[in-house]
Parts: sequence; C-alpha cells; structure tokens
Amino acid sequence: MPLSFPTCATHLPGYLQRLTPFLGIKAVFLYIVSMCCLCVCPAQAGVLQHYDVGVLALRGDQHADQSWRPTLDWLEETIPNTEFTLHTYDFEELDEAFEHNQLDFLLTSPGQATRIARQYPLNWLATQKTPYSSNLTHSIASVAVVRSDSPYLALRDIEYARVGAVSEKAFGGFLALRYEIEKRNVFGSSFFKRVKFYGPPTDNILLSVIDNDLDVAVLPACTLESMIKEGRIERHKVRVLEGKRPNDSICTVTTPLYPNWTFAKTDRASDSIGKLVTQSLLSMHESAYAAEAAGNVGWTLPASPVKVDHVLHQLDMHPLQRTWQEGFLKWLDRNQVLAFATFVVFMLMNIYHFWLEYRFKRSKDDLKKTLYELKERNEQLEHAQRTMIVSELGSSIAHEINQPLSTIKNYSEGLQRRIAQGMTPDELTPFLGKIQQQVTVASGIIQRLRGLIKQTPTDYVTCDPIFFIKESISLIEYDFQAQKIALNLIVEGEPLQGEFDVIGMQQVMINLLKNAKDACMASLDYEISPTVTIELLYGTHEVVIRVQDNGIGLAASENEVKKPFYTTKEDGLGLGLPICREVVEAHRGHFIIQAARPVGCEVTVVLPIKREQE
Repeated sequence: MPLSFPTCATHLPGYLQRLTPFLGIKAVFLYIVSMCCLCVCPAQAGVLQHYDVGVLALRGDQHADQSWRPTLDWLEETIPNTEFTLHTYDFEELDEAFEHNQLDFLLTSPGQATRIARQYPLNWLATQKTPYSSNLTHSIASVAVVRSDSPYLALRDIEYARVGAVSEKAFGGFLALRYEIEKRNVFGSSFFKRVKFYGPPTDNILLSVIDNDLDVAVLPACTLESMIKEGRIERHKVRVLEGKRPNDSICTVTTPLYPNWTFAKTDRASDSIGKLVTQSLLSMHESAYAAEAAGNVGWTLPASPVKVDHVLHQLDMHPLQRTWQEGFLKWLDRNQVLAFATFVVFMLMNIYHFWLEYRFKRSKDDLKKTLYELKERNEQLEHAQRTMIVSELGSSIAHEINQPLSTIKNYSEGLQRRIAQGMTPDELTPFLGKIQQQVTVASGIIQRLRGLIKQTPTDYVTCDPIFFIKESISLIEYDFQAQKIALNLIVEGEPLQGEFDVIGMQQVMINLLKNAKDACMASLDYEISPTVTIELLYGTHEVVIRVQDNGIGLAASENEVKKPFYTTKEDGLGLGLPICREVVEAHRGHFIIQAARPVGCEVTVVLPIKREQE
C-alpha cells in the first residue's frame, strides 16, 4: 500500500527544525511539499500489469477454466499489481496463438510444451507435482479403454477396431500409445490412418465407446478415474487394455509415465515476472485450493523432457529433426560429382526406357495389324473352303433336286391328262398335295445349300445332334451311292438336345464324311468292301460322334495332321480338319483323330451337353 502524507511528515530530519531560524517559512513549505511528492511517487508502481496465459483444454473449456483459474488467482494474490487472463485452446488454436505472439505464459502437456519449445523461445518455469504415483513429476500416459464385453484383450488385437482419440498431436491422448504400438511393430501404417480424431473434450470419446459407436478410446491418464469420480460413467462397464500401475500409480494406464504438465514463459513476458511466477508456483503448498482444483500437490523445478524428446524423435515428429528433403539437399551439396553422375545415368535410363516403350508400341501395333490380317484371311479361307465343299457336292445336290423336280413333272403331266379326261377338282386335290410336298423338299435342299455357302455369324440353336448328322448325310449320300461305299449310322443312348451351331456342325460332318469317302476310294485293297460308319453315342453330360472308315488310313503322324495347310490331295487347301477342330472347340468340345484298327482312320468328336431336368 502507498504511504500516507502524515507518515511522511513524521520523518522530517531533526536538523531541519534546528535550521528554522535560518530559513524562511517559504523554504520550509517548499521542502515539505517536495517530500510529499516523493512519498506519493511509489503509488505509481501500483498500476496493474496484464498477462495472457494459454491453457490446452483437453477436457473442454469449462473443465480447463475450473481446473486452472484458481492457479492464476494464486499468482495474482502472491504477485502484487498483476492480472492473469486465462485463454483455453485446442492444439491448432494454441499453435496459432504462438504464431501471432499472443501469449505471455503457457500451461500445457509435456508433448506440446516440448514441441513448441523447439520452435519458439520458451522458458520452462515449473512442473506440477501430482499425487497419482510415487514419482510426483510423472503422471502423463495413454490409456486404451474398451467396453467390458469387448473381444479385444490386448493392443495386438485392435488392428481393425474402430479407434478414437482426441488429436494426433495429443501426447498422453495418442502419441504415447502410438509410440508403444510402433515399438512393437505389430501393425502397418494403415492402422494409424484409420484412427479417428474427434478433438476436445476427451470425455465424449469414452462415452462413444460405451454407446458402441467406437471400439477403443485413447485417453490421457486419470481421465477414466476422473469421470468415474464425477459419476459420469460406471467402472464395471469398461476396462483398460494391458492396464498397469507404474510407480504405484493410482490411475490405470496402458503406457509408461511421462513428465507432468509444465508452466512456461514466452519471450513476450520479462524475465523479472517469470522469476516472480516461478517463486509463486514453488511456494504453493499442497493443501492450497489452487492445487486441489488442478489435481496436483504443488509445483517443483521443471522435469527433464528427454523421454518426451525420445518419443517425438522415434515418431519422426520432433521439430528439430531434419526432413528427408533437407537431408537430401545436404547430401547433394556434399556429393555434387556423384549426384551429377547419378542424374546423368537416370536421364539415360529414362531415355532408354522411352525408346523401349516406343519400340514396344510399334511392335504391338504391328502385331495387332498382323493378327487382324490373319483373322481376315482366315475368314476368307473358311468361306473359300465352304464354297469348295459345296462345289464338290454339286452332283449330289443336283441329284437330290432332280428327284423332286422329276416327280413334280410326272404329277403335272398326269394332272393334264386327267383334266382332259374330265376329272373333278376333288379328285385332283391329292395330286396337287403331292406336288406341294415335292416343292417343299426341293426348297429345303436349296435352303441348306444357302446356309452352307452364306458367311453368317455363329447362330446356336437347340436341337438333337441327330438332326445335323442326318442333314449332312442327306447332302452327301448320293456320292456314296455313286461310288458304292456303304454308309451306316448307329445311334446308342437316350436322345437329348443341346445348343449347337448347326451350320458349323454340318460343315464338320460333311468334311469328315468326304475325307472318309476319299480314303475309301484311295484304298488298293479290293478284298475289303469300302464302308464308312457314323456312331452317335448319348452320354450323361456329353455326346460322342465317331466317324470311322476302312480306307488307306493316316498318311502322316497325328501332329502333322493337326497343322493348318497340311494336305495329301493335289487340289486340297489343308484347311478342312483345322476348321473342323475350330468349330468343335467353339462348342468347348474335343476333336480327336487317330488310326483305326486294323485299317482306316477314326475321328472322334466329343461335345459337352447339359441334360435338362424333366
């Protein structure tokens, strides 16, 4: 308190009273006024000094205010003429406040304090003491909490769990646990990418676990016990993964303990006020209301941040760590010749790579063009083969068409005679029906011929295999009769239908029958009666068509016969059997050609077929 005027007057020196006869009343008056001015001057020191204190509010602004406002009141009581204003922040807001130099003092967790101290001028004044363990300066840790009925029993089980934490920057709320998991090397980096960060307050994360919205809550030490004490949750509903109590801690934790919260000074505040704040904090007794509100038992000298530095370094999060870009630039500066040589080699390799890509693209385009041309020529050859087959079957077709035409001619002449004899229309009707029947037969022959010649897309129809076999026989049977070659058809098993390319299978059958006829005609053994046998065997899930002759047999090995353009005929193209094989394989079947015993050749076609359930 400033001194009062009467108090100053009572301290006038005695010699002044003895000099009164030598001084006038005016001089005495001036002296007294001067002394009064000097006595009033100390009152100027009573002007309030304002200081801003930033606090990390992990459990929310209200909880931070209730916990730390009494501490600032203590500072105001013990340090005259001071006023401390409390500002609550989350991690990003606290970084922004430092970036704009808005704070005089900082009250935060060890991880945040260590990180900021490596980026900004910061003096640690004191570390709080807590009664939670035998080590009064260490009580920060991470706690992994799950529901009591959770299937997760240890940290190694939570790789795919729904994990929630307050912030990726929170030391006790996440980093300590992350360091513990990375140290064990049980999860990949994808695990930490799946962790969800919800921001303060941390209480909501634990409540989300109880509500089954999360599987695991990562909390700072003693948050669980505080919420139980406050009656917000029941202890039997949750449990701590790998819970332990280091240094006889009264709070169950998952990780080791780290230093407590720190009170620090920025360079905006003077060293003199920093000294007074330190003295005030160290003088706080454990029973003070400020200590009770903050959950501590006073303050002590700053604890070493070495353990925190080690964690941040191992997580590649320490502010003083050199980034890989910085390290790379420094290496380049020290190894310029090697770097230049590496760059040249890299450029040459890239040029070579692009050259290879260009060559590969050209080769790919050439190959596509070649394949397209081969496909086009193959289609042309197939068409030529079909046309050739039809031309060779011309005599047979002419014979078949000639029969219905001759019949139609006979019936027409007969009708003319009967009309001249005066027959009634009713008597003539049966003869007209017979003429119509023969027209239908001739039309069918022509349609089969057009389908064989026409180059149309593959059309699968449902039919019995006996259909296209008999159709093929009808087209070539005349040639067999003309050459006196016996043609037999044997059918075994229960008939069934399937999806077939009828025109394609007709082409296969005609090729096989024509080859069998030519083999019989080329045989020099006159004692054997030339015979071609067609067997149709119905199986459970397949049909087997076998064409066997007793002609001259195979003139080459089976591998040579399979090759395209191989032929033993002077006017042959060598495409008959490859086309047959292609058609059969399009039906997902098998085409087998082999020598028959004792003489001749045998071709087997196996076609898969699905028997419909009745």
